[in-house]
Amino acid sequence: MDIPVVARWALLALALLSFLGALRALHLARRAAPGHRSGRLLDAADHTLGTVLIASFALPGEHVEIPLVALALMAPVLVWKGVRETRSRRKAKPAPADGTA
Repeated sequence: MDIPVVARWALLALALLSFLGALRALHLARRAAPGHRSGRLLDAADHTLGTVLIASFALPGEHVEIPLVALALMAPVLVWKGVRETRSRRKAKPAPADGTA
């Protein structure tokens, strides 16, 4: 698959933006309280693996290993983020007002 040079530069620019997002997420994880740190670290891992995935598409040549490994590592991160989000929504659900639970 041949990607035009302009598209490669656009992908590298997107990878740079994703990398900056990963740095910001790591900074926020370092400043977070111990109970809230794991969610921030999952965000940082998601951004970092996204950076690797986007940058791998911008590289010349046939190399399917890099995107496959990035996707294989990103899958459990995204699943765990979904589990945490579902659990937090269940905890935040208000109790019924009429007292029938």
